[in-house]
Amino acid sequence: MEASSSKFIHRWTPPETCATYEDIWSIRYHPDTNQLGLTIMDTRNEEWRIEVRSREKLGLLWKTVLPLTNGDCELSPLPNGEWLAVNACGLRLIHVAKQGVRAAAEYQRELRNAIVMNNLYFIIRTKNTVEIHQYNESK
Repeated sequence: MEASSSKFIHRWTPPETCATYEDIWSIRYHPDTNQLGLTIMDTRNEEWRIEVRSREKLGLLWKTVLPLTNGDCELSPLPNGEWLAVNACGLRLIHVAKQGVRAAAEYQRELRNAIVMNNLYFIIRTKNTVEIHQYNESK
């Protein structure tokens, strides 16, 4: 077995990452802002939030509560430093921008996750399908 070519740099643990009664579900890197986005669920009340943190020191930059009542929460970066929270095992897509919820929409089928491709399309994986949509940037 070969030795790994990666080098361990740092580890963050609660309470640096989240409280001991919270779970981090999804973590994604945003190439436009060089920041990390995390979806976190408070296990006491099942409240979800997104936190945006610095990549280097994991310092909290901003956070906002997400309007979710069931399922899990995946995260994908959108153009212009914005985020898409996907209600995995649910129906809700949540557009997060400028430290708050910009829009929330119900989808027709049970969601799993989503990605943006070349800032032109977003691809949604539902429970049974993969669906491509053209991304329209608001002006």
